[in-house]
Amino acid sequence: MNDLRAPAGAADLAPLLDLVRSKFSANCVPIAEQFVKTCCASLAPDELTERSVAAWAALMADLFSFSKLRQPGQTLVRAFNPDRERDGWECGCSVIEVVTDDMPFLVDTVGMAVAGARLQIHRLIHPVLNVGRDARGEIATLDGGGDARLESVMHVEVDRLSEEELRDLQASVAAAFGDVRASVEDWRAMRDKMLEIAEKLPQRRMPFNAEEVAEAQAFLRWAVDDHFTFLGYREYAVVESSGDELLKAKPESGLGILRSMDLAVAPRSLKSLVASKLPASGSMDAIILTKTNARSRVHRPGYMDYIGVLCFDEKGKPVGEQRFLGLFTSTAYMRRPQDVPLVRQKVEAVMQRSGLRRDSHSGKAL
Repeated sequence: MNDLRAPAGAADLAPLLDLVRSKFSANCVPIAEQFVKTCCASLAPDELTERSVAAWAALMADLFSFSKLRQPGQTLVRAFNPDRERDGWECGCSVIEVVTDDMPFLVDTVGMAVAGARLQIHRLIHPVLNVGRDARGEIATLDGGGDARLESVMHVEVDRLSEEELRDLQASVAAAFGDVRASVEDWRAMRDKMLEIAEKLPQRRMPFNAEEVAEAQAFLRWAVDDHFTFLGYREYAVVESSGDELLKAKPESGLGILRSMDLAVAPRSLKSLVASKLPASGSMDAIILTKTNARSRVHRPGYMDYIGVLCFDEKGKPVGEQRFLGLFTSTAYMRRPQDVPLVRQKVEAVMQRSGLRRDSHSGKAL
């Protein structure tokens, strides 16, 4: 990397680096040294004294070897119990290691996977490296330039697990990081899709007046403005089957965590759709806002938020849905309800129905 800052007490790394050099061929030693210095940069001097120099050298050499070969877009994940004979070091913890492209939400997501397994993190080493790789995917440089890309390397020590529990945890972390990659790679496409829907909403057939459509537009634009973390998108169409009307996912329409049709739920009856009996007067919203029954594996562990935009035929009957999954941001929750499109209408309706004066004690409390 361009900025290889050594930690306080950097002189203590000399014997560690000497041992690391002995583990690799001469042409690999310079890169291995850079790797170890960067990984140790976040360690306090007292952390380095918790293990022997030989143990730290074996840990770092093993982590470098694990990171050394990776194909573009690939996420490497392993969970194991260090063994002195096999790995050259041991500890009372189990270890998760990850090598992937640097992306948002990585630390939060691995923390959620660990917490979901009811474990505690005892140590986290998380350098971000400016890695150049050759055609085989092997590390060629760590000093940037050329086709170098930022990569996250994670070494996480957690409560001790059995071999079966380690396999489950490795699968959980790999799945969570797959969700991170899908949502990050498709974030802009999902954002653009919501803006496109907002722009074209007035041209759609909708059983709503111009004011209600404008409010729906305003909400979608508000969500895009850093008030919604996009995780997934998919389109659905109403199809007839055995005398019933079903809401069925459209193949190839998925983005983010909904890319794969393997994750599509079975077609559900239109009768279960919130807007299936919308009156022509448009007394309900053009947009469905609710929670899913699935928890996010990315960023925050809560139930995901659901924004559904309905499509109607010329008779005002729902014939499709464009569905966004994600999480409202902390900024969204800090906004006054009176400043949030759609929500502000509900606030106003409640105030009017209450019959309370806005400047009264009860009005202010409400």
